[in-house]
Amino acid sequence: MSVPTCPECSGWAYSGSQENYDHIHEVKTLSPAKRTDGHIVRRGYAVGMSGPAIDQLWVFFDYIEPALVFGRAGRMSIAEISGYGVYEAAQELRFDRRLRRDVHTLHVLDGDSLDRHTDEAVAFTRWVAGCDPKHSHFQPGHQGGHRS
Repeated sequence: MSVPTCPECSGWAYSGSQENYDHIHEVKTLSPAKRTDGHIVRRGYAVGMSGPAIDQLWVFFDYIEPALVFGRAGRMSIAEISGYGVYEAAQELRFDRRLRRDVHTLHVLDGDSLDRHTDEAVAFTRWVAGCDPKHSHFQPGHQGGHRS
C-alpha cells in the first residue's frame, strides 16, 4: 500500500506502514468506536513483533485474550521473533476520496505493554474457555472449551 508521506508516521520506531496497514501511529488517546458508511473505528488490542527473520509486524485483535496468546506463542519461535508487545489499539478504516480507496490505519496507545504480567495465565485460561472448534473466532464467556 502506498500513501503520501504522513507526518504522524515518523518519529516512532514502530511507525510507518506494512502490508496490511497504510499507517501505524502511536497515540496518546484512542478514538471511540465508530461505524458509518465511509469510516469505521474498532477498539481492541494490537500485537507488535519483530525479529531477525521478519520486519516489524502488527496484528489487531478485538479481545486481549487472543492478543496475549498470539504474542506469547510468537515469541516462543525464538529464531524468527525476538521481541513482542501487546497494546491497547484502534483499527481505523476510512474511505479516502482523493485516493479513491480505503485507507487502513492502526492507532497504538502510547503506554506500557500489557503482556507478561502476573495475571497473564488467567487471560490464557479465558482464551481456552472461549475457543470452540466450530467457530474461528474467540467467544468471550463461552464455557464449552475444546473437547478432547
